[in-house]
Amino acid sequence: MSKRIVAILVVFLLLLTGCKANSSGDFQEDDNAVQMEYGVQTDTNELKEQTEMKNADESTLADNQIRVTVGNSSFIVNLEDNETAKALREMLTDEDLTISASNYGGFEKVCRLGKTLPCNDTQITTEVGDVMLYSGNQIVFFYGANSWTYTKLGKVEEPSLETLEKILSGPETEITLSIR
Repeated sequence: MSKRIVAILVVFLLLLTGCKANSSGDFQEDDNAVQMEYGVQTDTNELKEQTEMKNADESTLADNQIRVTVGNSSFIVNLEDNETAKALREMLTDEDLTISASNYGGFEKVCRLGKTLPCNDTQITTEVGDVMLYSGNQIVFFYGANSWTYTKLGKVEEPSLETLEKILSGPETEITLSIR
């Protein structure tokens, strides 16, 4: 009987060595063990950016902003003060708009609106985070640079351009635009 108790205590102590105390006195699993067992990589900056993006999800939008949802991620676009951006926001007053999206050229995600917006195309070199209207009926979200004729719709309000590139260059085939 005492051998069983000793064996149980040894197992119990071995289990406790797999945990460590954090500064608040609580126990947490060893991050390396979790990463090795589940193949999960935890990046502190990525977690911080996801928290910031979640907070952006919960914030109230200004009259010159729209929310863009790609997969499980959302970000805010600050709209230009022009007729095109106002027409886009007006489209979203009654309901959210979910549109097909595809990656193009390794630097942009293109979405067909199904409707033509007023445009004032000019030759422009885009930057990461730019949101443009192409051919009057396609919204383009840039995660790289390009030079072409577009009408500027806005700029992504994003804490990290690397995070924006990960979101936009992913395999998602739908984007939802909203003002809520």
